[in-house]
Amino acid sequence: MGEGDSPIPHTSHLQLAETERTADFLYEMGLSAENLGKILTRWPTILSYSVEDNLRPMAEYFRSLGVHVALLLHRSPQTFGPSIEGNLKPVTKFFLERGYSMGDVATMISRYGTLYTYSLSENLILKWEFFLTMGYPKSKLIKFPQYFGYRLEECIIRRYAIVEESGVRLLCNQALYLSDGEFDKALKRKIKKNQGSRC
Repeated sequence: MGEGDSPIPHTSHLQLAETERTADFLYEMGLSAENLGKILTRWPTILSYSVEDNLRPMAEYFRSLGVHVALLLHRSPQTFGPSIEGNLKPVTKFFLERGYSMGDVATMISRYGTLYTYSLSENLILKWEFFLTMGYPKSKLIKFPQYFGYRLEECIIRRYAIVEESGVRLLCNQALYLSDGEFDKALKRKIKKNQGSRC
């Protein structure tokens, strides 16, 4: 390799500057060095987002909803990938039109930021429509927005059918987040409890 050659691409200096800008922004949002490292390990793609064009507008939007931005960045950095106009605002509108308050929406985002990465037509609408048939109050989704993260056919519909057939009632989160083995145990305990109460 000659004296004028360098093993480092010329773009590396630009990339380093962008990385430093992103790190400075994340510190500005209130993240610690430890949490910054965790975010970059879990979602390194965040380094490709422009601070001024993407990250800062996203942070301002979430802050306008009442969301703790640093906490959201720590839990769900991928939430800062979708566009505000194309993804975030339509999802916010979707929940507001269904009777949730802005505070409710902020709580749902804080608990499950990934909610804002889902497609309205391919995910949220379909699962919402099925949720309405399940008999749970809408407030359950504020406590358990992770509902939208489960597969509709393979998990939600299948588990709910089993619960319905058993004739007992499980909490929405119990019906979904438990492993198959734990789900069976919870169902059997509930059935046994109901049978005992009828004696």
